[in-house]
Amino acid sequence: MSTNIGEISPGKLKILKAVSEILEDPSAKITISRIARGVNVTEAAIYRHYRSKEDIFINLVGYMENNFLAPLNLVQQEFQHTNQRLERVFRMYMDFIEGHPGFARLFLGHGATEASGIAERIQILHSKIRAQIAQMLRFGQAQGALQYGLEPEQGAELFYGMVVAAAMAQAYSFPQVPTDDRWEVLRRSVLNSNAQ
Repeated sequence: MSTNIGEISPGKLKILKAVSEILEDPSAKITISRIARGVNVTEAAIYRHYRSKEDIFINLVGYMENNFLAPLNLVQQEFQHTNQRLERVFRMYMDFIEGHPGFARLFLGHGATEASGIAERIQILHSKIRAQIAQMLRFGQAQGALQYGLEPEQGAELFYGMVVAAAMAQAYSFPQVPTDDRWEVLRRSVLNSNAQ
C-alpha cells in the first residue's frame, strides 16, 4: 500500500528525506544513528516516528510509489489527449528523479535489502508503471496519437527506458541530458506529430 504524501507528518518526511540523502552515497551504511545525525535529532526522536529502520524503508518505498503512481492517475483527470498525458507524466518523473538522487538509487534497487519485501515492492512498482504507460498508449493508439506501426508496449518500453536512463544518470552522476531534450526524443519516437 502506498503512503499518501498528505498523510506524512513533517517530522516523518524530514526523516525520509534524510535517508534519501544517505542513499546518495553508495558506500554509506544506513543506521538509525546516522539517520538521527542527518536530521539533527536523537535516536529516540527517530523511534517516536518509526518503529525501526525497516519501518523507515517501508515508508520510504511508499513515498516513492506515490510519486510514481499518483501522476498516472492525475493526468487521466487533467488531460484528454495522450500526448499531453505522456508529457506531463514524463516531466513529473524527471522532476522527482532529478530532485531526489537517493530515490533514483532506490528506484534502481539500491537499498532494497534494508527491509524485507522492499525488492518485491520495487519490482511491482516497475511493473505497474510500465503497464499503466502501455494502457495510456493503447488509448492513444485508438486516438491515432502513436507513430504509425508502433505498438503501445513498444512505446511503453521507450518511455520506461528513458526514465531508467534518467535515474541512472542521477544516481551515478553521469552527464545529464536536459529534460526538454529527453522529452523531444521520446515525443518523436512515440507520438504522431499530426495528432493532438
